[in-house]
Amino acid sequence: MSPTSETERLKSFVQGRGIDLVGVADLSQLAGMPSGIPYDALGFLQDYRYGIVMGAQWGKLGPHASGSQVSLLLEQAAIEVMAFLEEHGYRGLIVHTEDEFDPVRRIGLLSLKVLAKAAGLGWQGRSLLIVSPEHGPIHRLIAVLTNMPLQADAPVPNQCGDCSVCVDACPRGALVLVPFQDHPARREDVLDIVACDGDNGCPVCLAVCPWTPQAAPLLEAR
Repeated sequence: MSPTSETERLKSFVQGRGIDLVGVADLSQLAGMPSGIPYDALGFLQDYRYGIVMGAQWGKLGPHASGSQVSLLLEQAAIEVMAFLEEHGYRGLIVHTEDEFDPVRRIGLLSLKVLAKAAGLGWQGRSLLIVSPEHGPIHRLIAVLTNMPLQADAPVPNQCGDCSVCVDACPRGALVLVPFQDHPARREDVLDIVACDGDNGCPVCLAVCPWTPQAAPLLEAR
């Protein structure tokens, strides 16, 4: 079966698990990119060529769903993708949101945002969240690395333009407006990770984004 056919079959399988956003990243394109720990230290990536990246939009499970509940949805899908890969004779490795090798600075082993951009799920917005053209800022991400031959998706150009709505609306003042196209030079230039209340359920930057469908009703429901 061709990589294109394998990819279509895999995406159909993922969507059948209730996941709206799925894309494929070519991991060979990540060399030199800020992807968590230095890329040349990620020796295990020699065993994996592609990343299957899945995302859940904000409001997917309702406006009161916690981040943990959304993560559980993605975890279950990732486990089923692992089984799918193994059944077809391929390896898989899950990259979880909680895979932090530096919990103080909250830096993961492999950046899910970098993977999501490479997989064409969206661009990195002013809030540093990945913004999907169809679903707005993505609430949670997960990825499964694999050696299955797949067809990688094309990245999506940044479409934030001069918009600063999320920066202006942040109730903790955790965001700074820094112009960039692909990604900022340093996360710390844009986001005060200590001040950010996202892990405690703050939805403001997700809800106010102009790309979020029906954002106002979702925010009011909280």
